[in-house]
Amino acid sequence: MLALMSCNNKGNEQADNGANAGAEATQSEMATPSEQAESQDGWNKQTTLLANKPMLVDFYATWCGPCQELTPILDEIENNHKGELIFKRIDVDQEPELAQEFRVEAIPMLLFITPSGEYQSLVGLQSPEVIEAKIAQLLKRSNK
Repeated sequence: MLALMSCNNKGNEQADNGANAGAEATQSEMATPSEQAESQDGWNKQTTLLANKPMLVDFYATWCGPCQELTPILDEIENNHKGELIFKRIDVDQEPELAQEFRVEAIPMLLFITPSGEYQSLVGLQSPEVIEAKIAQLLKRSNK
């Protein structure tokens, strides 16, 4: 059995594993990020829209235990979906403005973004099966 865990983005404190662990949000529940916030490698919402491919974004921190556990899972998933998805990893300590734009309050947080800019998020340590199911939904929505 996988216990869903997440880290609070306010520091090294453990986040509440109740309502927020494994939480899912949709674009309608979150403010749309502005196109101004940009990662160190130049990624922002506008580049997502220009990419014409669905994207999986991992918001993490190096000190976050659940983030470290999720990394090998995401590495394998990324290898399995090369060419289908764009994968981005954003360190919330290095990219605080971008994390704020996407309202990252607990990590790890995964964003599943369609080429049109619609997105859903998952918060907390997720199983490969849950992530693969979200990717299948993302690819289906992106191919419409």
